[in-house]
Amino acid sequence: MKIKNCSIALLLLLGTQICNAQLIDKLKKKAERAAERTVERRVERETEKKTDQAMDSVFGSDKKKTKKEKKSSKESSGSSSSSTKKGQDIVTGSSFFPNGDILFSDDFNQDNFGDFPANWDTNSGGEVIKVGQNKAFKLNPNGTYSAKTNKLPENYALEFDLVTENLDYKGLSGSQFGINFSSEQTLNRPKNGGKFSFSLWKGSTVCNQINVQNWGKTNAKIDNNIPFKMQEKFNTTTHFTVVVNGNRLRVFIDNEKAIDLPSFLSNNFGNYIQFYLKGTDPKENHIAAIANVKITEEGEDLRSLILKGGFSTTKILFDSGSDKIKKESYEFLDKMAKVLQDDKTLRLNIIGHTDSDGDSVKNMTLSKSRAAAVMNYFIDNKGLDKARFMFQGRGENEPVAENNSAAGKAKNRRVEFQKI
Repeated sequence: MKIKNCSIALLLLLGTQICNAQLIDKLKKKAERAAERTVERRVERETEKKTDQAMDSVFGSDKKKTKKEKKSSKESSGSSSSSTKKGQDIVTGSSFFPNGDILFSDDFNQDNFGDFPANWDTNSGGEVIKVGQNKAFKLNPNGTYSAKTNKLPENYALEFDLVTENLDYKGLSGSQFGINFSSEQTLNRPKNGGKFSFSLWKGSTVCNQINVQNWGKTNAKIDNNIPFKMQEKFNTTTHFTVVVNGNRLRVFIDNEKAIDLPSFLSNNFGNYIQFYLKGTDPKENHIAAIANVKITEEGEDLRSLILKGGFSTTKILFDSGSDKIKKESYEFLDKMAKVLQDDKTLRLNIIGHTDSDGDSVKNMTLSKSRAAAVMNYFIDNKGLDKARFMFQGRGENEPVAENNSAAGKAKNRRVEFQKI
């Protein structure tokens, strides 16, 4: 009996040891799996941290780049441009008269390198050169240059880029770049006129001023130096906008106003423009060139003209002997309608005028029907209230020019708008 009991006790002891061993083994494996999961989680956290840092680095640089791009975009907003080798933007297009008529435009792309450009005249010489991927017109020392334009109107904007290189010390004392204005078309110094000019001697502070001067028997004399830091504008590309409004001259340099003289261009001195270059030395490779030249006529401020009492225009054209409006008139009529839509207080009397060709009675009827056609364009196409309009015909009775020439007759065929 004792031996049997001992056997049973031994078996129980062995079983307990086996169970304990199995339990320890299970606990060991569980601990190992837990440790593995801890390591895995730590690796995951470190991986996530490194990934986040990498992403922050990438997107952070993108954000910085975006800010830089925004700054660059802000600096050059509203302009169409291309870069020179120094990264300076060349600005084109008129920011002053964006809806105006372009009277002259030249980027010199039609001219061969080394040639004198076809659309210009000079008493000296010059040549088309390459600036980055663009072309420019290099001026010769002591030369005067004028674009082949007709007489310029009372209100216009001249825009161009001045490209300069190697303007430091040597050989630049007495150098000068400028623009002359006059009522006569000449390559010599005008007998009556005005100018603005500045020294190209970057190595001297003498260039930190702009000289404005006019001369002649019929001119109010002005001769003054206006402070402006031109020194920092050299050996790069600088954008100029010259705005002429009757007697008034304004000059903007890289969109900063440099000159504003209300009575500088008296007696139609703004009708013709000359560029000129004085001094510089080809042996020193001094470069003064112009690029992207554009002259834009100011669009009429129609609302202002109406508020002043009214105006007449020859921009509304009709088929010969008819009241049918030509399509090329629609742009002007649409601008007029926009003014009337924006200011609902405006009321107009529309008056038609003809030249003296044909029967005077028929001309009276034709002028009246043309005035009615203009009124109906505003009503039928633009939804304007008929109550805002009156119309009349004056036929050939109120000419503004002689009827003995084609040009005079064209001036007399007009439509007049009077404020009611």
